[in-house]
Amino acid sequence: MSRSPEMSQAIFEDVKAVVVATLAIEDQADDLGPETGLYGNLPELNSLTVVKLIVALRKRFGIEIEINEIVGDIFDTLGRLAAFVESKVYWEPLGGVKC
Repeated sequence: MSRSPEMSQAIFEDVKAVVVATLAIEDQADDLGPETGLYGNLPELNSLTVVKLIVALRKRFGIEIEINEIVGDIFDTLGRLAAFVESKVYWEPLGGVKC
């Protein structure tokens, strides 16, 4: 399945909205782009808020995120986080489907 640029952009915007709401950084929303550094760059993102962010992303996108998938580079930039979420959205197995 190929991903359309529109879908990628929509997922990016949704991930951005979750980040902004979870970190309560509405005043910075317009300045956030794909290259915006997250962990280590935004003082609002620490180990506790990473957990809150993961929970919020799971809830918003209906995805599962395993503990071993939570590695530092996912939170390097907003674009990298959005790409990770997008890969989960497109590749999560359908629950309850019997073949």
